[in-house]
Amino acid sequence: MSDTPYSQTSAARIGGLLLVIGGGLALVLCVGVPGFVHGYTTPTAFVACIAVVIGLFCVLNPRRIPHWFVCGLGPLGTVLIAMSSILTRTTTDGSELLYLWPVLFSAYFLSWRNALFNVVLIAVSYPPIAISILGVAGITPSVYMVGTAVVTLVVTASLRRQVNRLVSSIALEARTDKLTDLPNRRSWDDRFADHVSRAAPMCLLMIDLDFFKRLNDTQGHAAGDSALAFVAGVLRAQTRPTDVLARIGGEEFGAALRDCALADGLRRAEQIRSAVESESTLTVSVGVAALHIDATTDRALMAAADGALYSAKRSGRNAVRAVSVDTPTS
Repeated sequence: MSDTPYSQTSAARIGGLLLVIGGGLALVLCVGVPGFVHGYTTPTAFVACIAVVIGLFCVLNPRRIPHWFVCGLGPLGTVLIAMSSILTRTTTDGSELLYLWPVLFSAYFLSWRNALFNVVLIAVSYPPIAISILGVAGITPSVYMVGTAVVTLVVTASLRRQVNRLVSSIALEARTDKLTDLPNRRSWDDRFADHVSRAAPMCLLMIDLDFFKRLNDTQGHAAGDSALAFVAGVLRAQTRPTDVLARIGGEEFGAALRDCALADGLRRAEQIRSAVESESTLTVSVGVAALHIDATTDRALMAAADGALYSAKRSGRNAVRAVSVDTPTS
């Protein structure tokens, strides 16, 4: 089973809440319903208090709960419910429904193996308890209980997968530019900062489509959209899988080239400029900046590349400029 969209902290908090609710219900029934536990008030209340105390600790301190304990919350709940069934000598008064709570919790928050273990634990513990209390008549509720636990596991696991797919789809959409299918500015900011922290040498290319406003005004937005998609395709063809591409905004693109010295960055920038010009009626201007030569931080490197880009624009466009090189490239 794939990871859920919830963190271990959330799982600890929800698991603890279930223990508090289950234990709290048992305490309320012990106090409010005479004869509910058939004289076993003290031990039943003790088990319920254990559940409430552990649950409250998980709810109030979820970050302090280790992973192994979170994985054990489901089986712990099953064991506590089984102890309650043994103490009260009842298995068909409605309390058997509590066995499904740990299954729901495990199937949604934990691994498939953990959830399946919890179902097996119910199959091992509930039938002997029911049969010891009800005799042969305990077989029927045992079959229903185990069958319902399996169905609950399958349905909840299916729901979990659907939620995961939906969350992943939404997350990808939020970080992707729909027009060019490149990462957007939000994704760029995260990945570029990570590249700067790990990559040396590295070159940053800022690519801007020339006369884009005029294209939109004279040929319409559909032509402008096609131009942006075309440039995105050229960038994909001219870069490597290890490089980071993005549509920064408007008609501006960014390309972070890992393991790329300044000379190589200039050569690849020129390849991009030349490819756009030779394959279409469009042109682009490119600014190039090198990490540890022109800047040492992600923000400073982007500012340097932007400065080089504006220099290319001022020189007449359809050109490549670098912060550290005086000789123009076009």
